[in-house]
Amino acid sequence: MAPLGRPAKERAQRPAESDLPEPVRLGPPRKSDRNPIRGEWLWTTRDGSEHDLWEELELVAPKSNPRVLDRALVVSHPLGDYEPTFARQGFPIEGLAFGEGDALADSAAALVVRALPLGVRFAVQAWVPDTDDGNLGAGVADALEAAVCARLSANPATSARLASTDSLRREGGHLIQLALDQPGRAFVGGTPLVQAHSPFPGGRARMRVGAGKPSRAARKVEEALALLGAQPSPGESCVDLGAAPGGWSWVLLEKRARVIAVDPAKLRPDLYERRGLRHVQESAFTFEPDETVDWLFCDMAWRPLEAAALLAKWARRHWARMLVANLKLPMKRKAEMVIRLREVLAEGGWTRIRMRQLYHDRDEITVVAARG
Repeated sequence: MAPLGRPAKERAQRPAESDLPEPVRLGPPRKSDRNPIRGEWLWTTRDGSEHDLWEELELVAPKSNPRVLDRALVVSHPLGDYEPTFARQGFPIEGLAFGEGDALADSAAALVVRALPLGVRFAVQAWVPDTDDGNLGAGVADALEAAVCARLSANPATSARLASTDSLRREGGHLIQLALDQPGRAFVGGTPLVQAHSPFPGGRARMRVGAGKPSRAARKVEEALALLGAQPSPGESCVDLGAAPGGWSWVLLEKRARVIAVDPAKLRPDLYERRGLRHVQESAFTFEPDETVDWLFCDMAWRPLEAAALLAKWARRHWARMLVANLKLPMKRKAEMVIRLREVLAEGGWTRIRMRQLYHDRDEITVVAARG
């Protein structure tokens, strides 16, 4: 292809951080020494995590030839079914649009038409990398998205197929992305929405929560449920391990689920007034449910391999059907830790495991999974 141009029980069996293998000597990340080509994938991540993403792909898919393009941006060959943990969003590159103002919109609109399968409904999202410099161009991205949509609305070949992202979630279709990595240049490409790494522009899920909810905790669990594409139904049973002060329990009670909040510490006082809550003041590592629950939630400031082993025990003993958990990461060797965490969860019996460093995560990752 041509370049495009510019717990007490089982405690002794829980793995320790020292159980990680010897460090894999990968050397420094390869900064891209050439422009990406059509068919390669552009990935975006949180600013500073591009090296973690590069290392993850080197370990899991070395033949994908990953390389750092810039801050918060990584390029690779296709990865097949693998979903990178440290990527917020990604798409196969159809081409590069160049220019300023109308010229950039014209160039991008032409590439959108080229990228679209025949007869498929589609939506357009434009975004910038989540960096200090990138965010200065957020207004340009919004203007580009509006201008490209205006051109596609006026084009008889595409006007009837242009839709909103929300309608694609209900009816299906293609998500076209325009990523402005520098002034006057935008990567263009797309995938079916169901295959997209995230339905949100640039993978930035700015979740809204009602007044009175613990803000970041509530946003974290709401974003995790959006990743899963499911949530507890009214009356379903949930266990919230490490619940204090109660942010995740609050969200689950708002969904009218029945919640067992497990934590030796007290919850926020207003939670005790909520119907459907039972607080068990016990360690998450010693608690055992009386019966299988529908959902297991866990957000504990605990060593990641020990937390993962606890979650694996819940699958092995058939104590829960669905899992949503937040696992803290070490300061170094994060990609190796992510791979080991997935192995521990899978060995326990969790399936359909998805791991992601979400928009509301910091030095942590979110895991969603099912049993059986």
